[in-house]
Amino acid sequence: MTRKQLWLGMLSFAVLLLALPGAAKADTVYVDGTYAFADGGFGIPPYGGTLNGVQQSFFCVDFSTPIWGGESWQVTVTSLTGSNFSGTKLGNQTTYLEMAWLITQMMGTTNQLQKAMDQYAIWGFTGGPDPYSANGSLVAAALAAVSAGFSGAGWEILTPTGSAGQEFLIFVGVPEPGEAVTLIIGLGVVALAMRKKRVANVQAT
Repeated sequence: MTRKQLWLGMLSFAVLLLALPGAAKADTVYVDGTYAFADGGFGIPPYGGTLNGVQQSFFCVDFSTPIWGGESWQVTVTSLTGSNFSGTKLGNQTTYLEMAWLITQMMGTTNQLQKAMDQYAIWGFTGGPDPYSANGSLVAAALAAVSAGFSGAGWEILTPTGSAGQEFLIFVGVPEPGEAVTLIIGLGVVALAMRKKRVANVQAT
């Protein structure tokens, strides 16, 4: 291997490290006890807190487990656009997509009653109440949106690794175009380096 090929290989590796997501790690949720407003004795998300020490807004999708401000727990992270949901509490993508759609509707309005209705519909998937008798129609609308192509891009599921803690959805956004370009450039550099190596090997034989 020539010095130029070695340099290209090192550059490619560095570019890929910058472009690809970080390695799997232990993720920690901390809830500070804040929420948007109260309805029927329940705090309506988003909940305030941090994920791995970084400020985050959490959307509760788990009515079955109570939590209190000041609590912290470990979670596994599952992308909503992924293909394996065996580590989540509900185990299927469609339900979480419906929940994510309901959250987008909830955050797209300033009407607190509508926000509360959307949140109760989300909690209905895990045994929550239906104080406004709207869960059925809202879930039907969510399923229709998913069937029409709502992809859940940018959403992640945070599932507690132990018995404590609620399951949350968070929105992390979609990759910036610049990140995708960086990844493509990195892959292109790797392909070019491999091609040059093959040509050099053919010439040497």
